[in-house]
Amino acid sequence: MIAETIDLYEYFKIPRGGAKGGFLTAYRHGQLPMLERKIRPAMLVIAGGAYAFVSDSEKEPVALRFFAAGFDAFALDYSIAPEHYPAQILQAGMAMLYLRRESAALGLDAEHVAAVGFSAGGHLCGCISLLWDDPALVSAFGREACEGIRPDASLFSYPVITDDARYWHAGSFANFCGDAAKTEDYSLEKRVRPSAPPCFIWATTTDDCVPVENSLLLYGALHRAGVSAELHVFEKGCHGMSLCNGETACAEPSAGVCAHNAHWTELALEFLAEHGFAMRKA
Repeated sequence: MIAETIDLYEYFKIPRGGAKGGFLTAYRHGQLPMLERKIRPAMLVIAGGAYAFVSDSEKEPVALRFFAAGFDAFALDYSIAPEHYPAQILQAGMAMLYLRRESAALGLDAEHVAAVGFSAGGHLCGCISLLWDDPALVSAFGREACEGIRPDASLFSYPVITDDARYWHAGSFANFCGDAAKTEDYSLEKRVRPSAPPCFIWATTTDDCVPVENSLLLYGALHRAGVSAELHVFEKGCHGMSLCNGETACAEPSAGVCAHNAHWTELALEFLAEHGFAMRKA
């Protein structure tokens, strides 16, 4: 495995301006000698943490799970509060553009770059999936380049979506928006459009941190817009289950609940395969 960390600000020659995030950790297969060159799909992993921290349990373990399934995986370390918008969306946008621009050198399929986000990371995944032409991104990269920011498929794990006070995770919106953006502009169910990528969503009914209605609202908006989407709501499970095993689940769900909910990764990989994500020979 090739493991390396990329400073996205340095790569794009953008002044960091005090930003603490903007690093991409790569987990790549590389090419084996004497075998045909392989081109792999890529997965951008965006962990959660309410924009107050970046959860380790949703970062490297998830990247390695997709690595094991044949993807080259890239985990994003993004800025957290007190840094607010547009830092996080700029860093996620840089990550996607880096993967597109370096796809030939890295052996990636530039037309099959997906993103998976957890909790607040699901919100950030949604920002680049639905708002890839956000004013901050257009200002930084130009409108034409921003087309490359949109993932080719997006996976949402118990995501933060809505600013509806009945269901929202107020801390995530406060930490993302600060005084620089309106929560309603980043309430993602309101920003869905037909050009959104195929979306896979999973959540649990008993999540008492980010209510399942966030996922339901997103799915409903995608369905009405005619976007290819798949939703799985598991009967039981706490927030932050990640891969739903003893290594990553942040609470103490039963072994049965973990084993059942862990199927989300298999379902997601099947969804991606249906949308053309597969290793191929060069």
